[in-house]
Amino acid sequence: MNLLGGVLRNTTRTWIPEFFTKNVATPLQMRGYHLDLMPDDEQYLGGGIYMRPRDALKLGQLYLSGGTWNGKRVVSQRWVERSVANQATMPDGRTYGYTWWRHELRVGDRVYSQYEASGNGGQLVMVVPELDLVVLFTAGNYNHVAIWRKFREELLPRYIMAAVSTPPRP
Repeated sequence: MNLLGGVLRNTTRTWIPEFFTKNVATPLQMRGYHLDLMPDDEQYLGGGIYMRPRDALKLGQLYLSGGTWNGKRVVSQRWVERSVANQATMPDGRTYGYTWWRHELRVGDRVYSQYEASGNGGQLVMVVPELDLVVLFTAGNYNHVAIWRKFREELLPRYIMAAVSTPPRP
């Protein structure tokens, strides 16, 4: 990601935090965020973006809506589609887009595609397009993936997705 950041900086001739503010934070009306910098004063792109939960949810909603926010184009629909598509398959079968992990989640006899941006500790922005759903988990379980993996594998399908995918009983 830092290599990509260098390409972005050199192509746009813009400091990455300035680029983020102008092209992401301002259109999404984010505030109170913090971007970690590296010793060379450039933004660290391997993590370390601190933002309010409501602003993290906006990123998921932006992608769910195909790159628009409040009716305005922020990211091209083509980029959204490419970034959530399978770009790499790990040896264990997990798939990855461009900064989005991809999963298949079962609820009853249905399987739903889900993609997520995840942070070390259990900060997960999860998108389930078929259910028109964006879910956020925040946690501080750093370096304990076995704990926060349960957010996706158990809590999301068992409680949240089941609640929105099951029609109410008469």
